[in-house]
Formats: sequence, structure tokens, C-alpha cells
Amino acid sequence: MNVKSDEERKSKVLKFRLNDREFAKLKQYREESGLRSMSEYIYNSILATPIIEITDEELAPEKARFKEIADRINSIAIQVNQTGNIYPEDMQEIQQGVEEISARLAEYQSKLERLL
Repeated sequence: MNVKSDEERKSKVLKFRLNDREFAKLKQYREESGLRSMSEYIYNSILATPIIEITDEELAPEKARFKEIADRINSIAIQVNQTGNIYPEDMQEIQQGVEEISARLAEYQSKLERLL
């Protein structure tokens, strides 16, 4: 028999309300997670997941660079819509921008994974 000590026993109850749509989404997430119970899913989502704070100042350079890339891609899209032509150098610029964004996001993903 698996008897838990008072310290291990979970005796506190958390209660909150959801509408039908929110509950369906929560249920779907729990099913996708592969965890056995809603309780286990919520516990892992809230307590077992570290909270990481990144200030706007820390993200400012990334946001500015992403905006530059997005603005350039938008400019190319406007040109294509007006002329009906897209040039190889424009395609290359779009590809480089997407690759740069992907690489920077992969760096953040890697940092997050190290924390878990």
C-alpha cells in the first residue's frame, strides 16, 4: 500500500470557472499532452513549468530587426501585387529574412529547453 506522508499528501483544492469553449480547449490540451488526468495536466502547466520573464528592453533589438525584415517582405509583396513580377533577388531576400527569424527563434527555443 502506497501511504503518503502529510507533507506529500495533496490536501488543497483549487477551484476556478470556465465556459464550455474554454473547458473543451483545456480538455483537448490535456488529451494532446498524454497526461493521465486533468489534475496532472493543470499541475504541470502551472507549477512544474518555470516562468521566464523577458523585458521589453531585452527584446527591443530582436523586435526592431524582425520589423525591418517584415517591412521589407511587405514592400516586396506590394511590388509584386502592382507589377505581377517577382525577381530572384527578392525571393532570396525573403528567404534570408525568414531564415534569420527562424534562427533567432530557434536560439530562444534552445534557451527555453535548457531551463526545463
